[in-house]
Amino acid sequence: MSKYLAEAIQLLHSHRFLEAAEQCQKALSKKQNVLKARLLLATCYYSQGVVHLFESKLIQDAADYFQLAIEENPRHTDAIQNLAGCLVELGRQEEAIPLYRRAIDLEPKRISILRDLAICYQRLDRLDEASATLQALIQADPENGGAVLFDALLLKSIIPHPEYPEQIRQRIQEKLQAFDASGLSITDPMSLPANYFFLSYHGLCNKQIHEKIAESYLRATPSLSWRAPHLDAPRNAGRIRIGIASSFLYNHSIGHTTRGLVEMLDRSRFEVIVIHLGNPPSDEIAKAINAAADRVVHVPYGDLQNARECIAALSLDILFWQDIGMEPFSYFLAFARLSPVQLTSFGHPDTTGIPNVDYFLSSSLYETAAEQHDYAEKLILVPNAGTLSYYHRPVTPPAASRQDLGLPDEAHVYLCPQTLFKLHPDMDELFLEIVRLDAKAIIVLIAPSQTHMASQIEQRLQKHAADLAGRVRFIKRLSYKKYLQLLQSADVILDTLHFNGQNTSLEGLAVGTPVVTMPGRLQRARHTYGMYRAMNFMELIAKDKTDFAAKAVAVVCDADFRTHCRASIAQLSGQLYQNQAFVSACEDAFTDMFNRI
Repeated sequence: MSKYLAEAIQLLHSHRFLEAAEQCQKALSKKQNVLKARLLLATCYYSQGVVHLFESKLIQDAADYFQLAIEENPRHTDAIQNLAGCLVELGRQEEAIPLYRRAIDLEPKRISILRDLAICYQRLDRLDEASATLQALIQADPENGGAVLFDALLLKSIIPHPEYPEQIRQRIQEKLQAFDASGLSITDPMSLPANYFFLSYHGLCNKQIHEKIAESYLRATPSLSWRAPHLDAPRNAGRIRIGIASSFLYNHSIGHTTRGLVEMLDRSRFEVIVIHLGNPPSDEIAKAINAAADRVVHVPYGDLQNARECIAALSLDILFWQDIGMEPFSYFLAFARLSPVQLTSFGHPDTTGIPNVDYFLSSSLYETAAEQHDYAEKLILVPNAGTLSYYHRPVTPPAASRQDLGLPDEAHVYLCPQTLFKLHPDMDELFLEIVRLDAKAIIVLIAPSQTHMASQIEQRLQKHAADLAGRVRFIKRLSYKKYLQLLQSADVILDTLHFNGQNTSLEGLAVGTPVVTMPGRLQRARHTYGMYRAMNFMELIAKDKTDFAAKAVAVVCDADFRTHCRASIAQLSGQLYQNQAFVSACEDAFTDMFNRI
């Protein structure tokens, strides 16, 4: 072995990977032990990629080094798999798939590659391929209950047709029954994490199916119901200790709706501990939340038992999950009993079905007479809350021209700025009615980074292609300032049916743009309705889809009605923002929950 390679090996063992790579390059330049030098150089680059990926979180840098490792050793399966994983994190899933397939060709039965490829297919809504990959995984590892349950919960992000919500529930129920009958167990549900996220956008009550999913997870993974040791000790003396937990406590819809509560809870009554699941971006919202907290705790993402013990060590009286179901980690953590009182709210506005979530906090303005039927948790109603947050009113930016926003000046802009998976097929009929009523109408949607979602919406709209041709426009994602300017420049905002806006409606009303809405039976279909009830302004609440379209067109085409709506919103919307009455009601609710322990 050449002296360069000997030196490289010593440096490699000392984790000085780039210096080791330089020695390998010297050996190659001298044509010494070429094959061994290239393989060792691949190891150096791979190891540096791992450092960037897992320690520094520099995803692109890690990808670059994994690519270099593959160039030196085309059969480096770990480098190929990790490069694919980096591309997935960078939103380049389509590029990742050939790499996963290449890694599988090298090692057909490596479980982790099959798992990663199945997740990649699932993120792209290529569900048949995801299922086929899971079947290969199950064949290689027949006792892998996580793969069986993940397959059972595969569902499309975009509803392809009106019958799909009922059809997919039937499929899921059948597969859950088969899974339970199999007796398979799951050691770590985070290894192939699935939950019910997209079911919540179907416009149907999910209590029964969410309870069934939770039941299947608990049967397969009894450790999920872990119980914190401090629950058997005497309760805390003094202030009620409340933990506020989420992965999204930064410039995110959850961060915006959580910030005010952390800031305004009465510190003579409550000790407020912010619990970040993972390491969020350190932006202005995260800094404001952290600055307002009595204590800030970061729980490493992914290791359920470690996270359970970290949260248990806080000896909380109340654990308030800001969202359950938006990502898997909080979902699985919520199965444990980590505090005497555990609750969630509208961060993801659907029942969890989890036995250890005690309460669901909602508003009397959001719920119907049948409300408790929709929840596995005990429903607590904040009286007359137009929004379930102490919401900081966004600062209206200077107006931007439509040209700057990529919109035509002469068109009537009907903006629906929600994420595309909120677009139930019922919205298609609404769009169609609007363009029939208004010859100058264009429906404006925001294109997501996941391009397959826009493609699926376009495919669904082909049913009305002749009428909607050129009338539906996608614009690229914008900075927050530009986004507010887009809301401001729209003639009217169309609320989504079955799952309303919350942040979006609050932002739209803050800049003065009328939002037309149509309430449904479920809470998540009544957010904007609740806001208007709190404002005592009911003229933009539609009774059916025909009325919805007529009201939207009236806002745009009737100058007097538009002026009236904008003036009313300007006069009445203030009570939706920085509402101390909401905080006071929460304080009383939390105290009552604590006293019931």
